[in-house]
Amino acid sequence: MKKRLLVAFLLLLPITALKAGEHKALELSTIQVIPIQDSGNNREYELYIKLPEKYEESDTKKHPVIYYTDALWAVEILSATTEYALEDAILVGIGWRKGMPADENEWSSRYRDFKPVLPSDNKDNDKESFKGEAHQHLAFIRNDVIKYIESNYRANPDNRTYFGYSFGGLFGVYALISQPDTFQNYIIGSPSRLIGTYMDSRLELEPNKPLIELPKQTNVFIAYGALEKELGATVERFVSELKSQKLANLSIEPVVIESANHTTAFPKTSVRSIYWLADKVKH
Repeated sequence: MKKRLLVAFLLLLPITALKAGEHKALELSTIQVIPIQDSGNNREYELYIKLPEKYEESDTKKHPVIYYTDALWAVEILSATTEYALEDAILVGIGWRKGMPADENEWSSRYRDFKPVLPSDNKDNDKESFKGEAHQHLAFIRNDVIKYIESNYRANPDNRTYFGYSFGGLFGVYALISQPDTFQNYIIGSPSRLIGTYMDSRLELEPNKPLIELPKQTNVFIAYGALEKELGATVERFVSELKSQKLANLSIEPVVIESANHTTAFPKTSVRSIYWLADKVKH
């Protein structure tokens, strides 16, 4: 019904004709862009915040929150999917670092922010920009992003979800292993093969300690494309390691996206994971 009303409303709006060759950018009026600073190192980022359509109808209702990285790449598909599958959720996209050097891409910070510290980071010939600082980025999300959202919106602190794809999926694995209480639900899509290196380094560093310790119920959706053979083998090894620990508080849903490679698995992973999450939130 609300979709029909929206269409009817749009049809009543005055149409401003554009001259040939002119264009204007489409603005998503439901999404707020909020600047935010990492208090640990003064780096600047942006949050893309979308509130549920019925958010203003209640002064007391707490909403589940989906935090996702690579905000500019994922905002449209997650916004559209939650509109139908999880319309009560608050979406919080975390953008890339602002003010990157002119000789780097606007998304280059993801290679530093999402990567855990690995043994190779100690090599003298490694570029500084590719050394892992996921620990700092996770601290930023915990201390600044989540604090901001839960201080300014009716966000349910017991119903946080993380969504990350590719290197963002690697960051999700890092958060799950190092500080799993950050989120209740983890959606990890086609993570970098570095998850194997990170897992092995953790197991070697602390051989008598489980890879993960969960203080509360944690739900994990992890997927990769069927054509991602090498990555798939690494993900399966990671899943097997988690299952071998027989953790009572862990629910894990491994998914293989049929006929998909690293690029084409993204939209299917996004849609399937949000419907999976909707079922978790309802129950």
